[in-house]
Amino acid sequence: MFDDADRATGRRSFGLVIPTHRRPELVLQAVDSALRQIRPFDRVIVVPDGLDDPAIEALAGVPVELVPIVHAGVAAARNAGLARATTDWVCFLDDDDLLHPDYLARVEQAVEVVPERAALSTWYWSFAETSGPDDEITGRTLDDCLAAAADAVPRRDMSYLDIEGRSFDLLLERLRGSMSTAAVRRDVLVLAGGFPNGMTTAEDWVMYVNVARLTEWHTIAERLAFFRDHAGTNTRTGSPANGLTTLRAIRSFWEPSELPTPPHRPLDAYRTEYRHVLGWALAAAAAHRDAASYREALELARAVLPRRSDRLRASVPGSVRDRLRRARRLTSKRGDR
Repeated sequence: MFDDADRATGRRSFGLVIPTHRRPELVLQAVDSALRQIRPFDRVIVVPDGLDDPAIEALAGVPVELVPIVHAGVAAARNAGLARATTDWVCFLDDDDLLHPDYLARVEQAVEVVPERAALSTWYWSFAETSGPDDEITGRTLDDCLAAAADAVPRRDMSYLDIEGRSFDLLLERLRGSMSTAAVRRDVLVLAGGFPNGMTTAEDWVMYVNVARLTEWHTIAERLAFFRDHAGTNTRTGSPANGLTTLRAIRSFWEPSELPTPPHRPLDAYRTEYRHVLGWALAAAAAHRDAASYREALELARAVLPRRSDRLRASVPGSVRDRLRRARRLTSKRGDR
């Protein structure tokens, strides 16, 4: 535990917040990876999202701080952990992901090299028990991942996370950060507003953008975490609510803020990425036959996609767009003959 003696020596303290919701087996693995750090965390705070969450019983006797809350979502759980932490820095880990044992040692080293740094994240590996086309490692536990990573050849290009110097501008375009490797100086994160309570998705994107209003994000170009790919991940639910929440998050980036607004490109420069988000939201609403969400998505998009042509393009199903692209390629080839 961080104490006055640490402050007297100038030693930085690091806390870790792990939100969890009804995944006791997975959060036990996440906690194990936190407790196996070469440079130990000063505090490990687990926030069960629900007063009856099974993680409370599963973690009984484990040397972590348990802070159960009334079920309110992942953003509220992270905020509860942030409020409990008194460390100089706060790191975050989702309950289905794992940290490499070197993670915190490398974060601390990066801060020691440039003490002015206030926000960091790292590259990561993607893994699954049965690997799919998007996964780099096959495994179930941290030991499985460490053994596989020793010989694995990275397939994902992580360079898109390297945004230092243009953090705010590039984060307006899309999320360029990994929540399960994020480390932020606590005073900066509090000033940025923490996480927006109630959001079902994109709460991490909002946090990244608001922190970027205050400081640059530094990325450690090493794979220091393992992101678990499984059917229960939020991105796989295909929920219309997720699409609407993401569009609201994007709209909020362009609304007046009490925080600074660093230099960035004009709104029109981000239209390709925003069109992609709208297309995803519309597809989810169509798949669920949710006409109200479909109409709301189009209405929300007016603020960030003012061109009607962009909103119309986003409404064309992906399968139709693929056929049109193939047709254009064939027409182009014939014209070259």
